[in-house]
Amino acid sequence: MMFIKTFKELRKDMYEECGGKAAHLGELTSLGLNVPAGYTVLGSAYYHHLEVNGLIEKIKAIATTIDFNTYEDAEQKTQVIRNMIVDAEMPPEIEKEIVEHYGMLPGDKDPFVAVRSSVAMKNSAISSFPGLMDTYHYIKGAVQVVEKVKECWASVWSTRAAVTRHNKKLDHEKAVIAPTIQLMVNSEVAGVAFTINPITKAQDEIMIESNWGLGETVVSGKATSDLYIVDKKTWEIKEKIIANKEHSYVQAAGGGGIWIDVEPSKAKAPTLTSEMVKELCRVARIIEDHYGYPQDIEWAFEKGQLYILQARKARASGE
Repeated sequence: MMFIKTFKELRKDMYEECGGKAAHLGELTSLGLNVPAGYTVLGSAYYHHLEVNGLIEKIKAIATTIDFNTYEDAEQKTQVIRNMIVDAEMPPEIEKEIVEHYGMLPGDKDPFVAVRSSVAMKNSAISSFPGLMDTYHYIKGAVQVVEKVKECWASVWSTRAAVTRHNKKLDHEKAVIAPTIQLMVNSEVAGVAFTINPITKAQDEIMIESNWGLGETVVSGKATSDLYIVDKKTWEIKEKIIANKEHSYVQAAGGGGIWIDVEPSKAKAPTLTSEMVKELCRVARIIEDHYGYPQDIEWAFEKGQLYILQARKARASGE
């Protein structure tokens, strides 16, 4: 049984197999865009892990007793389930594939990677639950990667994810979780680009939010970011608001990420040059034209190189 596929083997319609995030990373890779290399542990691996360790019935037995009207009860019982998933031994046949593919990643031996959850629901068009699953930055070494894959699996049963499924009347046993392992971009500046203005709904504008450090700085909402409104056709900047950027999320010594104070000289300096904005708009247009609807794109610049980290349908597109 094969438990892993590289991004080169994935396409956008494979989300029931590998979750929405990985499916789109595969699609973006196929477009020849600069997507950091990586692979995904397919959704079938999670269920194989549960089955081999005899957890399917045990989880079901606990899940049926959760009182979703009481946060404490939901938190306590989902924690028990999470612990069961993490404490169970990773099936050696899955571990072997994870370790082999980690060793095949380009570049340095034992590179830093991000381990992210890619999710969907079986027999459903749902291919993302933004912000409900876990992400781990700057993970190094095969042992750590294997551990973080288990923790991603366990995040299927985060309290928020379980409550969300319950409220949407979705079957817990149809959750697809496929951890993705992707080379880490140690970006100087990163952010998001919308190929529609999500505030005014203007379809002829691209809105870019950017900040120093990793994309987490912008995506988390914990820091104020620079804002650029750009004409989609000419790539001319129509409006820019340079924020006082006090905090940034960067690599910590030895691995992991850490919040730091931005040095005063950079706090009020623009994060993007007009050339960087144009390059971003050029790639954003390629992605939107390919999908045929507005996109929400996560991106990062490292040493002048633009990397595309993720793309999904922009919520502002009214759908």
